[in-house]
Amino acid sequence: MKARAALLTLVAATTLMGCTGKTEPPNAPAKAEGPQTIEISYDDLLKDKQISRSVSLSVSDTLTVSLGSNLSTGFTWAEKMLISDPNVMTQTGHRAVASNTGMPGAPGTEVWILQAKSPGNTTVSTTYGRPWPGGEKDSWVFSANVTVN
Repeated sequence: MKARAALLTLVAATTLMGCTGKTEPPNAPAKAEGPQTIEISYDDLLKDKQISRSVSLSVSDTLTVSLGSNLSTGFTWAEKMLISDPNVMTQTGHRAVASNTGMPGAPGTEVWILQAKSPGNTTVSTTYGRPWPGGEKDSWVFSANVTVN
């Protein structure tokens, strides 16, 4: 009887120990050192018009954001990322990358390079639309909550 009680106590304690481990919420900032990359494929873009991510960086780290794009449709991402606190992060580059399939009209990507300048929190965002008068504006929105340690 004592052995059975000891076994039950051991099982209960082991189960509780497993339940007390800390887990990150699904949209918690990634906790990694060094450069970070966020990639959203064109297929993923078509599934969700509001895309949000979170990331954690150290001062001087770079964040590369790669978003699916199909310039042949007339849609394009805004070249300049909106940065809520430019004291925390700055954009250092943007480029459009054509598809490597060689097929006309195939989607490619647009890539931004951002650099963490000082500790703090900021949000970076951009929109995807047709920029001419009468074109669909802000049809898709990408944003990332950035924590710089």
